[in-house]
Amino acid sequence: MTLTNYHHLLKVSTIAALLLTASSAFALPEDRQQRINISSDAMNAGLNNNLVVYSNNVVITQGSLKIRADRVEVYFTPEKEISRVVAVGKPAHFQQKILQGENPVKARAQRIVYQVGSEELQLTGKAHVDREGNTLTAEKIDYDLTTEQMSAKGQTGKGRVEMTWKPEKKESSQDANDNQGQ
Repeated sequence: MTLTNYHHLLKVSTIAALLLTASSAFALPEDRQQRINISSDAMNAGLNNNLVVYSNNVVITQGSLKIRADRVEVYFTPEKEISRVVAVGKPAHFQQKILQGENPVKARAQRIVYQVGSEELQLTGKAHVDREGNTLTAEKIDYDLTTEQMSAKGQTGKGRVEMTWKPEKKESSQDANDNQGQ
């Protein structure tokens, strides 16, 4: 690699990192104030077509948000805001806290599309969502992180949608007696 090519690659990488940091990407307001950290084995930035592609062992973090995948495509608007993130893996993983004090929502699928503006996840291929121990498994799951609305479809002809709800914690009789005396 010539010195000129190295400087060009360094410049493109720096611009891509600055664009990611300056964007309002990735869900919760608390998370949006955090720095975006990206690591991968390779990166290819096409700033003219508003696309940065990270490949091999990709890990993206911002606040409580974490994406792990084999390949991640980050799409930008003409104003250089992140509009969509596409993660592909065997499987790709997404997790983020929806509410403070709760465990993060964990999702995995062969392909995860995160629409940043609408905060929607589209999970395709062996899709799985875990929300506080309640799980949903299907071929395709659409999940609105803002409203927490979900829809799921099994694979045509042979797949099913499977959901598991964990029982609610019941107050122990001692806790109930303590609460009555207050």
